[in-house]
Amino acid sequence: MKQAYFNFAFLLTFFAFSTLQAQLVLPKESPKASISYTVGLTEISIDYFSPAVKERNIWGNLVPYGEVWRAGANDATTMTFSTDLKIEGKDLKAGTYAFFIIPKEGEEEMWTAIFNTDSDQWGAFEYDESKDALRVDFKPKDSGVNIERLAYSIHDQDIDKGYIKLAWEKKRLYLRFNLDVMDQAMANINAALESAEPNKKWMTLTQGAQFLLEQEENLDLALEWSRQSTELKDHSWNWYVRAQIFAAKGKYKEAMDSVTKSRTLGAKEKDKYFKTNKEKILASVAEWKEKV
Repeated sequence: MKQAYFNFAFLLTFFAFSTLQAQLVLPKESPKASISYTVGLTEISIDYFSPAVKERNIWGNLVPYGEVWRAGANDATTMTFSTDLKIEGKDLKAGTYAFFIIPKEGEEEMWTAIFNTDSDQWGAFEYDESKDALRVDFKPKDSGVNIERLAYSIHDQDIDKGYIKLAWEKKRLYLRFNLDVMDQAMANINAALESAEPNKKWMTLTQGAQFLLEQEENLDLALEWSRQSTELKDHSWNWYVRAQIFAAKGKYKEAMDSVTKSRTLGAKEKDKYFKTNKEKILASVAEWKEKV
């Protein structure tokens, strides 16, 4: 009986100790990090573990030259793109990729960035070149500023382009990307026009016209959409967009006629758009009046 009790007590102690061990959470030397940013209509996400320099010799030592590097720590770094894009001028399909880098020795040497379709792997130990979706070469840059922990960032330069930056120690790595945002946007606008409720279609037409105006793309189509919008509904917003398109085409008399209509409607209806944009509209009137 005593032996059975001893065995039972031992099992309880063992399981309690095991449970405590399972619940133990400690800081990681290379903490997990992530960044997500939308450029145009494309969401870009990067998940990685961030190692520290810790006074170590990084390039050519901790990170050997000429070998595939996980571009982070622990699990392989992953990058996710919600749409197709170009990286350094080369096509890459939408999806999630393991991201690797091959550093090279020498100031004039190009480094290689790798996007691999096996996104679930530890480091680069099981890296399989046959699963590469894309390889591109790029030139690293040196900085006088030390970055202790490896960090990624995403930067937009316009709605259709930007770059991914990796900073660690005194190296800065830049990968430039381009997006087919106009094709994507036009497809979205046309789909929205097809499904728009009759009483709201004028707003979709105005949004489409304003988008083309802002991007300085296909002003003839922008003008046609604004015309259709004003035929469906008179509002200070769509008439002002129409006025701006006329002005962008150098037709200032038509622009003045349209902006006058916008002012009349806005003052009469006391709508929020006119109230918010009144100063901008009046500034346009003053500018275009001199050009008629």
